[in-house]
Amino acid sequence: MAFRAADKLRPHFSMLMGRGGFQALLARALMLATAEVPWLATVRVVADGELEGLTVATTTVDPADFVEGEAVLLAQLLGLLVAFIGPALTLRLINQLWPQLAFDDADFSVTANNEDVE
Repeated sequence: MAFRAADKLRPHFSMLMGRGGFQALLARALMLATAEVPWLATVRVVADGELEGLTVATTTVDPADFVEGEAVLLAQLLGLLVAFIGPALTLRLINQLWPQLAFDDADFSVTANNEDVE
């Protein structure tokens, strides 16, 4: 089993920033997410940007906790994208991947720590 959102982002962002760039970004997001969701420490990013260790996690982690881990990892990944490429480009990329989502009232100007994004 894989994290659906990360799998959907991988080919697009690997093309945009290279496989190594996406791998590094995902590894950083995973490290940050592990602080919030400790079971993610059993997962690692492999060379092609895929997540390894999720199959074992599905058998040992409560399904609700598994979904929370996916959401926190995605939030960290998108937060890093906002920090590196800015909110406008991040929003444009996400709209290309998920055009059915409405981001009309999205506000990327404040991070989770209430610090302004520059």
